[in-house]
Parts: sequence; structure tokens; C-alpha cells
Amino acid sequence: MEADSRSISGPRIAAWISEHVRLVVVVSALTTALLAVPMLAMAPDTTASQTPGGEVVEADELIADRFVSDVFWAGFIFEARDGNVLSQSALLEILENTSSLRSAPDLGSKLVHYFDADLNADVVGIYTIADAVDAQLRAGGGPGLPGAAADDVAGAVDSILAATGPYEWSLAQSTAFDASSGTWRSPALLAPVLADNEALGGGSQSITLGSDDTTKEEFARDAQEVLRGDQDRVRVWGVAIDVNLTVAEQSAAAGPFIGFTILAVLVVAGIVLRSYWVVAVAGASLAALMIWLKGMSNLIGLETDLVLSFIVPIAMISFGIDFAFHAIGRYREEATVGRSPQTAFVVGLGSVMGALVLALASDSMAFLSNITSGIESIVQFGIGAALALIAAFFMLGIVTPLIVMRVESGSGPLVPSRWRRMGRWAASGLAATGAMAVVILLVYVAPIAGLVGLVAYVAIFIAAPLVWRRPRHAVAEPPIQTTTRLPALGRAVAAMARYRLVVLPVVAAITAVAIAVASQIDARFDVKDFFSADTDMVTSLDKLDEHVGQQGGEPAVIYVEADLADPDTLRAVRRAEREVRAIVNPQLAVDDAGATMLEGGVLSIVTEVLGSPYATAAVEAATGIEVTDDDGDGLPDGRDQLAAIYRFVSLAGVPFDAQRLAMTPDDVGLSLWLDPRGEAAATMMMAGVVGSRSQENIAAARHDLQPVVDGLDAELRAADAEARAVLTGSAIVRDEQLSAIFRALLIALPISVVACFAVAALFMRSLRFAVVSVVPILIVVSWLYAFMHLAGYGINVVTATIGAVSIGIGIDFAIHFIMRYREELERSPTRIDALSAAGTGTGGALAASALSSIVGFAIMALAPMPLFAAYGFLT
Repeated sequence: MEADSRSISGPRIAAWISEHVRLVVVVSALTTALLAVPMLAMAPDTTASQTPGGEVVEADELIADRFVSDVFWAGFIFEARDGNVLSQSALLEILENTSSLRSAPDLGSKLVHYFDADLNADVVGIYTIADAVDAQLRAGGGPGLPGAAADDVAGAVDSILAATGPYEWSLAQSTAFDASSGTWRSPALLAPVLADNEALGGGSQSITLGSDDTTKEEFARDAQEVLRGDQDRVRVWGVAIDVNLTVAEQSAAAGPFIGFTILAVLVVAGIVLRSYWVVAVAGASLAALMIWLKGMSNLIGLETDLVLSFIVPIAMISFGIDFAFHAIGRYREEATVGRSPQTAFVVGLGSVMGALVLALASDSMAFLSNITSGIESIVQFGIGAALALIAAFFMLGIVTPLIVMRVESGSGPLVPSRWRRMGRWAASGLAATGAMAVVILLVYVAPIAGLVGLVAYVAIFIAAPLVWRRPRHAVAEPPIQTTTRLPALGRAVAAMARYRLVVLPVVAAITAVAIAVASQIDARFDVKDFFSADTDMVTSLDKLDEHVGQQGGEPAVIYVEADLADPDTLRAVRRAEREVRAIVNPQLAVDDAGATMLEGGVLSIVTEVLGSPYATAAVEAATGIEVTDDDGDGLPDGRDQLAAIYRFVSLAGVPFDAQRLAMTPDDVGLSLWLDPRGEAAATMMMAGVVGSRSQENIAAARHDLQPVVDGLDAELRAADAEARAVLTGSAIVRDEQLSAIFRALLIALPISVVACFAVAALFMRSLRFAVVSVVPILIVVSWLYAFMHLAGYGINVVTATIGAVSIGIGIDFAIHFIMRYREELERSPTRIDALSAAGTGTGGALAASALSSIVGFAIMALAPMPLFAAYGFLT
């Protein structure tokens, strides 16, 4: 059975709405006021996760919970402007600025004081080769760095590096001895600042994206400011010390773009419909929608999220205005034939109601398909966007055209004149600017001020003009002339249909190529895809790659949960450790001996104890158990000895001598976790992933590490079913996240297609037209992902949603056109004539919709965060 766009009783609904104007307006105003309450009072205090579930993420969370340190660690790169950080002038500046950090009133008190057994030095917060050179020059009453001769400084540097090597001091990988000058040269060094974690609020020591507490980041930034000094000779960068502060700053800078989007779409609406009232009323509706979105999101418990806060509002504005274009455009089209405003509203909205509802349903289905991802941030995006579209349908598809009709019914346009036209454009511009200001206040400055601003906006731009105009409407007025009709588009559509035997094969050929190209797109993440290239965050990671290279990298962690008091367990861990050290992979950091680096772990503790007669004696004195290694395998002889070591070192650390510790209890806690019964239950070892900004490098590192960990896991489980070994860490979690996002994309796309097809078939009662609605959008998606691949874009937490969005929003064009075509088919002599009429009538509204969406997302493309700029450009 064929059905036209009135199959859902559109005219009856439109008639009821036109007869109950006050009720509809009061309901919309009251709903806005009520939703302002959760917007203000129920703001979330947690951030949505961007990670999937699974063992890798679970292990990473266990590490953050179990391996807790009393020390917060922030790394800093010191780079010499003259290319040699080992020169006297550079070392002196580093020494002065690190001393300033220790003496800074608000910072110095938070630094930790400890003895570094490897460097044989007492450390307060930070210790660099500048401190060691100064100490050596002061030995025997010397003047230290400030008063020493250049040759003496060079000699001290040479002496220190001859004893320890450049690696021990975290000097740049290009550090070398210059035979011509007889001095060491190094462009940079890396040094950590260590602070009291409890003094900074406690909790996890790591700085991760999505954290709600930025206390540690603020401390690290303050420390960076002191360490930089005037940067005459040495430039300083904190390595990824302020990820959440940078996000907040770039988000704040991106915030006004939502306001500019409203300004842009209102300008488009004003130009297309040439009506001050459309601009003013739509501006108030768009501002109210911000309250609806925030209120509904808070009410159902959606958490703070960049995608929800930035992309969803712009999508709501850019796509929501389409409802107004179609409803007002059709109303104006009926008014141009001489119908009264009220009759034109009933006929026009009644005719287009079915298409609007169908578009809402398909859009919502497409957005909701993202909830299958299992990633909280993407799930929230789908829910939030669906809620936003429902609100936009009501406010822009019903309330806005209703008020416009009522205004024009009571005080229609005055006799046109040049001055009145100029006044209309000026007033429209002021109204659009006012709406922009209200939204910026609501979303990014002060919500309460925004609410007041919205009331003032309605009073100034809607109520006051109505009061002013009423006494003047005795002037003779012409019928409404503005419409979205576009005859040129109707002729173009008809021409395309006449040459379908050429058009369709060409499109099919392009699509075949696009599908082949699109299939090559991959999931990846680079910090430069997220943050602006000129931020300290990105610069610091560039410097890390440049100067540290294979000497360090982002942690990939081998987490082991097993009976660590069993010597066989330690032997299995040691075999795995040796296998890792034997790996040759440029994406894995190496130590000064050139072996793949693997730091920490329970074996490092046991080795430290066995290597120190003082430590073994201390364990025996405290526990009564003698620690021996009679078989010479490098492990204590029996589980009772291992258990005694663990109990002792977890409380007292590993002694170096009577006064000093080789490992503090805090150091031990970073490699060994005891369960509540006091038995050793978990340990972790860290490798470094070099160049982890590129997902390809993480995948390459994981390719070699994963088999080793899987082998260890199988060996441990063979002895104890509860034991396990898991490869995790921030780099691996991110790789797991992107894999999950890619899988979610492969699931969401077909769900979106099937859902949209089912909705279209149900509403239009035609499988044939449902197919015609969906197929072109699949073509568009293949073209989109092909372009993304060719242009160098990858799939990430934001771009993964574009495919489903393209289907849901893109199918609107097909739905509106097909519904109008079927309507015109009843009164047109041929199908070509029906196509031409549909293109002329609905085509104009579609063109206006496309223009508003393009303008809105083009503004997002100018956002400072590359992630959102890419989304805007691609959408």
C-alpha cells in the first residue's frame, strides 16, 4: 500500500496545534523552566570513560588501585639553546632554577627528600647532573658551579660521565664526547620532580585524560614555571604534565564556536526566508534547546564529556534548524498561493509532518546505534544526540513555525520599502547576535546569567516588537512572498533523472573504487590529532621523541597476579623477563646495554636483597628467617624466605646501610602488592613504547610483547587457575580502546542502516522506497571513509561516530524528497514532472538545510582542538 506524507494524520495534528497556540507555547516555556533546574542543580562531577571493558583495562585499573606510591612523579626536559646542556652556562641556569624550586614557599614544602643509592646522593625533589657537577666542584672547599672555571666544569662533567655514563643522568640519546674540543656535548636532559603525593591530594600518581582532580597538574605547571626561569640558556618542558588543564583550556576556547554556529544558522535562516520573525523566534528556540539538552542530560545521569558538551550542541543546532526550514518553508509555500497564515500553517505542517516524524525517527535510530559500542563516551553521544533531536523536533519543527504563523497572522509584514528592508536586516542581525550571546552565557560563562538573558531576549526581540507593531497593522499588507521554492534545483533533478543511464553507472563506478579505498582506513591516535600543535603538551612529546628516543617511552606494563612466594612462579617470571630483554624492536626502549628495557617487578626487589649482606641480615633479624641462595640460582631457597623478604621490605624497604635505604617502602610498593592477608599477590614490570603518539608503533611493540605475556600467562595458569599475566599500561589500553572503537563502528553502521531502513519502510509502507532512501546514503558513507583515508584521517573516539551520523542525517534528504515526490506524483502527469515539482518545492528547503549544516560544521572546523576541527570538516 502506498501512503503519502499525511498518513500519520498530519493535518489533524497541525489543526489541533494551530487551535491551541497558547497551550503549546506555555508547555514549551514551562518545560524549559523546569529543565533549567537539573541544568543548574544536577551538574555531573564525573567524566565519561573513553575506554572499553575487558581484561586489559581491568588490569590497568587494578594497577592504579594497588600500586600506590607516596610520590608524585613529573618529568621535565631541559634543552640548551646553544645545543649543549653540559656547558657551564646551561648547567648553572639549571642549578639556579632547581634551587629556586626547592626554596619556593608553596612548592618546596611538597617536594620529597630521599637518598638515591645509584647516584649516592641526597635528593630534595629533583637532582640533575648540574647538582652533581656543583657538588664535585665544591668538594674540598671549591667554589662550585657559579665560580668555577670552564675547564674545571668540563673536567667535572668528564669525571662524572666516565664513572656512570650518560644514560644514568638521562641525557639525550645524541650525547657524545667531542674529541676535537675534549668535552662532552648533549642537547638536552630529562629529570623528574618528585613530590609528596598525599600533599597533592593523594590517589593515583599518574595524570590521565578524564581526571576530575587537576591538583597535581597545577602543581606540575607551577614547578615548570619556576624551572623555566627566564629561559635565557635553557628551555624547559613538562612531559604530558597538564593533559586535563590543556583540554579545559582548549575546550573553553572552543566554547564560543557553539554561539557562532547559532549566529551562522540564524543568518542562513534570515537570508533564505527573509523574515525577522523567523530569526528572532528560532534564536529563542535554539537558546532554549541548550537548556533542554543540559537539563535532560543531567536528569538521566549523563557524565561530563567533551563530545557531549561540544559536538552534540553543534549537531543539534546544525541539524535541528532543518525542522524549521521544512516546516516554515512548506507553510510559506502554501501562503504564497493566497491562503491565510493559519490555513497555510495547517496545510503546510500537515503535509510535511510525516516526513518530519520519519526524519526524527531515522536520525534517532542512527544516533542510538552508537550505544552498542560499549564505550561510555560514545554511548553518551548517541543518547545525548537522540534527546537533542527530539527536543529540536518540538521546538523548531512545531513551536517555532507556530509562533511565526501566529505573529504573521496578527501583524503580518508591512508594505515593503527600502528603509523597512534595511531595518529588518539590521534587526535580524541584532536578534541573531543576541541569541549567540545568550547561548555563550548559558553554556560557558554563567548559566544563571544565561537564563536571565533568555528572558530578556524574548522580551526585547519578540514581545516588544509585537507590542510596537500592533497599532500599525491597519496599513494594507500584501500576501507573504518568501518561500524556499527553488525552480533551478527542480530542473536539475529532472535532468539527472533523464540521464540516469549515464548518472547511475558513473556513481556505481566511483562507489566501487571508494569502497576499496575505505576498507583500508584504520583506527589510530596521535596527540596532534587531539591537541593543537603549538601547545606545551604536544611540544613536550615532540621533544621526548627527539631527545629520549629509544632510551624511554610510554609504559607498557606486564601485570602478574600469582603466588609470588612460590620460587617456581619467580622462575617463570624471570624467563619471561629474559625473553622481553632479548626482543629487538625499535619501538621498545632499551637500556644503556642496548637490551630492551624492563623495569621494576618483584625480581628487582629480591635481587636487591640477595645482593646486599646488610639487607639479608636485616631480614633475618626482623623475621628470624635466614635468607640463602645455596643453589646459586639467584633466588632465595624456599617460599618461607620469600614470604619473609616480602613482609620485611613492604614495611622497612631494602636497607643500603645502617642509615640509608636502597629501596624505600614506597619504591617496593610500586613493584609489589600484598593482599589483605599479607601474602605477595601481584607485581608489575614496565617496558617503554617508543613513539607511542603513533598507534602503529604501539601495535608493533605489542606484537612482540604479547606472545611473551601470553606464554607466561599459560605457564602460571597451569599451576594455579586463578593466576594470570596481562599486558596493559596506558599505551596498550589506548590500543585496546581504538580496537574497540573500530569494532563498534563495524557494528553501529549496519545497525544504523537496518534501523533506518525498517523505520522508512514502516512509515512509508513501501520496501521499494525504503531501499531507495537507504542505498544513496550507503554510497555517501563509502565516499566519506574513502576521503578520510586518502586525506590521512583515522578512526578515533570522535570520527567513529560520523558514519552512523551520516546515515541518520543524510537519509533525511531522501525521506523529505521521496515523501514530496509521492505527494506530487498524485497531481503530476509524469514521474519527471513529479520529480521536478518535488525538487522545486522541497528541494529548496533541503538546500537551505544543507547550507545551514555546512555552515555550522564549517565553524566547528575552525575550533582550536584538531579532533573537533576534523569532525566539523568531515561532517
